[in-house]
Amino acid sequence: MGETEKRRDRNFQKDEIYKREEEKEKVEMSFMEEIVRKNIPIWDACAKTPFIRELQAGVLPAEKFRRYMIQDSIYLKNYARVYGKAIYHSTNLKDIQVYYSILSMVTEEESLVRLSYLKKFGLTDADIEDMEALPENQRYIDFLMEVAEGGDIPGILMAVLPCMLSYSYIFRKIAVLPGTADSEYSDFIEDYAEDAYFESCRGWCEFAEEKCGNLPEEEKVKLSDIFERASLLELSFWEMAYL
Repeated sequence: MGETEKRRDRNFQKDEIYKREEEKEKVEMSFMEEIVRKNIPIWDACAKTPFIRELQAGVLPAEKFRRYMIQDSIYLKNYARVYGKAIYHSTNLKDIQVYYSILSMVTEEESLVRLSYLKKFGLTDADIEDMEALPENQRYIDFLMEVAEGGDIPGILMAVLPCMLSYSYIFRKIAVLPGTADSEYSDFIEDYAEDAYFESCRGWCEFAEEKCGNLPEEEKVKLSDIFERASLLELSFWEMAYL
């Protein structure tokens, strides 16, 4: 294992927001720690899908990755719209700044690698505008828009966070596996496995804790259900991408 892989392996082992309950000290967990712990088995299932396993090994057929990139582009356009709604419903500057920072990441930073792959496939965002979402993707989009239409900020957070957090978890997990650095898709994996992306996820978790941690237990149960449903839709998305 090279130095980079060793460093990332140590980082993954100390990623506190992703640790299972039995690995934590016997202290009361925060709302977001409990939410993440509950959903890690779903994210582990995502990491075991044929798409992710072949992506890591560098043997994923190009056509399957092309299908994923198209569907992901359709999804991200609507994902950005949800943040637009969160900004609209926010009532203080700090919240608007947080949502704007995430929106900027989705539309600018995350788009760089995505657009480079689309270019390899001879596609642009304009080409994708006329393409339809597959049923699994459309169900995910419909769910996000349904939650966003309600204008409930905690609910919106629980709907959008599983996408970002699960990507960080999954790709940091596979980044340390033997052979990942030699994968044809190593740059794509690295984009989500890097420490900077993880630190952004940590910051968004802290923000979500501020907004949701002191809510009544009944409301927390509803938010937990939203988060779990979004995680299951993530799993469905990864399974769809390999069809």
